Amino acid sequence: MTNENTLSLQTERAERAVIVCPVGRVDGSNVGALESAIQEQLAAGEKTLVFDFAGLSYISSAGLRVLLVTARRIQAEGGKTLFCGLAEHIAHVFEISGFTNLLTICQSRSEALAAL
Repeated sequence: MTNENTLSLQTERAERAVIVCPVGRVDGSNVGALESAIQEQLAAGEKTLVFDFAGLSYISSAGLRVLLVTARRIQAEGGKTLFCGLAEHIAHVFEISGFTNLLTICQSRSEALAAL
């Protein structure tokens, strides 16, 4: 049984992107792990990231900040950042924070990969 207050991160390589899959909660206590995983991909030269949030149960403002900073950095370097698999409550957080106007959000991973 997993603790619902934890975060695990998995990355997968797709043909034209790295898929980052956070599972659990992203909050102030563990946002550094998400940031480190992203920085690792960027340091390796990746310029296209797809965030698959199918396993994400919660995201705090600290997590949102990391995502926005990442998306802006990648865009400035000519890359792309896409988001998919948002549960209804996560999509609502993105909507009320204005992120739906700033970020590319797709319904599914296959839709996100097709948009690259």
